[in-house]
Amino acid sequence: MTIVNNSKLDFYNNNGFVLFEQTLPTPLLKQLRQLSDTLEDKAKKAQQAGEIANQYYLSTESGEPRLFRYNDLLFEAPELIVELLATPAMLAICEHLCGIGCVPMQCDLVYKYPHPHPHIAWHQGAPHPRNYAYLNVGIYLDDANIDDGCLRYLPDSQHELVDIYALSNEYGWNIPGVVQQPAKAGDILVQDMMILHSSEPKRSEGSRKTIYVELRPLAGIEESQAQSNDWAELRKQWMAHIIQAAKPEDVPQGWLEFYGEPDCDLNSLVARIKQRWEPPIPAVWSNQNVDHPDYPTPADLR
Repeated sequence: MTIVNNSKLDFYNNNGFVLFEQTLPTPLLKQLRQLSDTLEDKAKKAQQAGEIANQYYLSTESGEPRLFRYNDLLFEAPELIVELLATPAMLAICEHLCGIGCVPMQCDLVYKYPHPHPHIAWHQGAPHPRNYAYLNVGIYLDDANIDDGCLRYLPDSQHELVDIYALSNEYGWNIPGVVQQPAKAGDILVQDMMILHSSEPKRSEGSRKTIYVELRPLAGIEESQAQSNDWAELRKQWMAHIIQAAKPEDVPQGWLEFYGEPDCDLNSLVARIKQRWEPPIPAVWSNQNVDHPDYPTPADLR
């Protein structure tokens, strides 16, 4: 089965996002769900103990702490994250949508709980010169249904920065041309980093967990100059470990030669990445508070 076919490529090129259905192996999905539960429990216990950390964020809008985000999953479960990125689907996405030189930049976990816990307002990710691909890959551990806080996109809006304030102030969640993109557990949803997107409040009970992986060619990292060459080289080493963990038949042609063998074991690499941590390029949001009767909180939830 071809994971990334011409139809998927055409859809991505025309819209700035594309869904790959049921591409995550079921045993791996179960392991990732277990990891998400472990990390939420860890964050809550740390907060109760008065610990302060910048790797995760707990929201308290409902009076009960709920994990909103846990960053740098590579630090928590290196072997499992390498296994995830070495799956046939992820390697095919790297090859066909990013190209040789592709490296993982971030691997984070986002939790979405029902309102009043956080929604995601309209924004565009990491502005950058558009000479190289820059992907944000969502790996769904739970279902995201229509009208329940699934991602909203403005198709083909990724080419330049738009006036987010003007659009959201006039239209709220329903900017003309907007589409909702549902997904099921085990799906992978790839988006161009700069596409205008959002996620309205979740209404159903329970949490929705999605792993987000940023992918970019080394040439794009060098072009933006937002991170150092040493930082980029560590990501190349991360990809070398991914290729080493993959089945030979899943590795794109020429990639083993390009990335070479890892120059240290995985745990040593993780320690080096921790030591040389550098911030990602920040997203772009509305430059003013939006005044709309149904946005960002729908009127029936106020």
